[in-house]
Amino acid sequence: MARGRKRKAPEVSKADGAYKKDPQRENRSAPAANGRDPKMPDWFGDDERGKWFELLTDLREMGVMSSELREMLVSYCAAYGAWMDARRQIATEGQLVDGKRHPLSTDLHKHRDTMNRLLPEFGLTPASRSKLVSMKDDSKDNPFGMLLERMSGTN
Repeated sequence: MARGRKRKAPEVSKADGAYKKDPQRENRSAPAANGRDPKMPDWFGDDERGKWFELLTDLREMGVMSSELREMLVSYCAAYGAWMDARRQIATEGQLVDGKRHPLSTDLHKHRDTMNRLLPEFGLTPASRSKLVSMKDDSKDNPFGMLLERMSGTN
């Protein structure tokens, strides 16, 4: 059963340039990113806290920060924290335990898979980032953009 493409946040679609060719496809009634930082959970450890602030910085710079990203950020940071714990434990105890693969190896890969599935949702993989265009107004530094503005008479 085909399910079609996975849906994206409107800000990510707009930053991808999805509406340049067909602007009528943009859902103008969709709720916009509010620009507010979501509240970080109190139970986060050092690894999760560090990754949380790193992601907030990246998302703010891309202009897609919104408080409703909280649950996805929590999921990513929790997976990151568990992944780091498993990495440290495997590094301490070694890859093999009693001649067999370390039991946490499976968890290590499971948490990394979770993180890899969530990164494109934020536009933070090389492929998803390459599709993004700047949401900032660079027309002042862009001679062609300035020419287009003058020709359209919108300045």
